[in-house]
Amino acid sequence: MPWPAKTDTALYQAALPDRYARIARPLGVVGAIVIEASPLATDNDWVLNQAANHPIIVGMVGDLIPGTPSYQKDLERLHANPLFLGIRYGNLWNRDLATDAQKPGFLSGLKMLADRGLVLDSANPDPVSFGPSQAWRTHLPELRIVIDHLPTARVPADAAARDEYWSLLRHLAQNKNIFVKLF
Repeated sequence: MPWPAKTDTALYQAALPDRYARIARPLGVVGAIVIEASPLATDNDWVLNQAANHPIIVGMVGDLIPGTPSYQKDLERLHANPLFLGIRYGNLWNRDLATDAQKPGFLSGLKMLADRGLVLDSANPDPVSFGPSQAWRTHLPELRIVIDHLPTARVPADAAARDEYWSLLRHLAQNKNIFVKLF
């Protein structure tokens, strides 16, 4: 597992469903959705196999790269599992959502998600990465997008850029298929 680093003593420990259930159930949590924490394609299947035997895991958002040669085949295979809810893609694993969104096949890969009722979870957003979300709002209004970790997004210091940032967030908020994860 490439994340977290072994030196991160707070996070680097087994985070398997049984341990999670022991912690979460006393707090009233009855289900959780696993969000990918690995760029390794095999980890999608590993997580789904873990979730199959643990009812506290009610879904999984995996890692695929839209536009790659194996994307459609992998998406079909994973989508056959009802626990697979979509993909996480953004500014992690040396990827850049705003740049990658311009690559051939990326938009059609997102359309495949939308056509299947799956979600795009946009990882580690910044003001630049909201631009594609705004464009997708026009071209793929049916695509459900979750903008994660919004409170950690860097708000521009420049007044004009900051105004544009807030304006873009207001526009995104008008789409019934765009959601925000606060933590």
